[in-house]
Amino acid sequence: MSLFLSTPYWQQLAGAAFLELPELAGKRLTDLRSDPGEQDHASQFDMATLKGQGFTDEQVRQFLEMQAQLMDSKRRDKEASSPARITRALVERTGVPEPVWQRSGKEMLEAVLPIQSSNTQEIPAMESDSNGGETIAADSARSMGFERITLIADFPITRATFGFSRVDYQPQKCQLNPFSPDRDHEGRYPVFVDIVQADALSIRLNPVNVWRWLELNGLSPNFPESASDQDLAKRAYFIGLLDETLLGETLRADRAEERMVFGLLHTLSHLAIRQAALLCGLDSTSLSEYILPKALTFSLYCNHRFGATIGALASLFEQSLGEWLQAIREADRCVYDPVCGDRGGSCHACTHLSETSCRFFNLNLGRSLLFGGHDPELGKINYGYFDIK
Repeated sequence: MSLFLSTPYWQQLAGAAFLELPELAGKRLTDLRSDPGEQDHASQFDMATLKGQGFTDEQVRQFLEMQAQLMDSKRRDKEASSPARITRALVERTGVPEPVWQRSGKEMLEAVLPIQSSNTQEIPAMESDSNGGETIAADSARSMGFERITLIADFPITRATFGFSRVDYQPQKCQLNPFSPDRDHEGRYPVFVDIVQADALSIRLNPVNVWRWLELNGLSPNFPESASDQDLAKRAYFIGLLDETLLGETLRADRAEERMVFGLLHTLSHLAIRQAALLCGLDSTSLSEYILPKALTFSLYCNHRFGATIGALASLFEQSLGEWLQAIREADRCVYDPVCGDRGGSCHACTHLSETSCRFFNLNLGRSLLFGGHDPELGKINYGYFDIK
């Protein structure tokens, strides 16, 4: 991976892999690397050497011509798949400026790498029913607007804590306090790190469904006119939409699209965790979320530090996936309705998670985003995401 990160334009290459550009078909990101010392190792023989082995002048000429053609073909292929060429194609087809791709590279990389791992399993790989059709779970996932559900056996999570704040958490309103210097390490400030290799379920939403959902609710998402590929531009639209958006604070009505898209992902993530915990017999604090908003992706993973059982999510995926999806789809009620619904459809009884499970402080949540209803910032949402057919 260090070799890939030293490759020019690695952020754009990660974006191209996420959008599955044909230039990267069949290639893994870890196979793409910068090697300035790489040389063409094709055998090169001078005429004297070939003649010394008994070849005629005509055979030598034909051999050298074939070698030259082969080297020229390799050069053209290399130029076509060069990072600079792929970057130009990415910007041209999506209309998303190159600086946006550079800022989004880390998130695109995090979305692609687990999927390209060999320790994954997706719904299409599951057994078909007795009639040879798709599984009920696959059909449910499609009807719910999910493009991909992936079981990841080794989901690498690293948590690093270098300080704390009091009362408030917003950067402009709080003071970050580092931990006390460590005398045993020359007065350096300690950073506490925890590494977890956990089972995880990753869900990616269908961008076409999200686009239609925004339009049905009166919003007007538009991809750049400079985009040469409308399908790719529609998929890449959300990367530009959420570029540099601060997600650790409440998104107001002046950022309606951002609020709806991120709120949709965040609410789905919380409901997925709550329903998975019930089916697995776990406390919801033993599951945590990891959201990649620009990739329309969220993951839930087992936090073994809080009592999660190894293999719990793998068992859920293999044995109860359809039941879990149905439970998410039916999580439209709260014991505190109608009060909760009238106030935004989000409270400790229906969508909230503990601080160890939620990365975004239980902000920008609402059942109305999935099922329709009142949103405290946007007013009435006529169509929930699950209403899209």
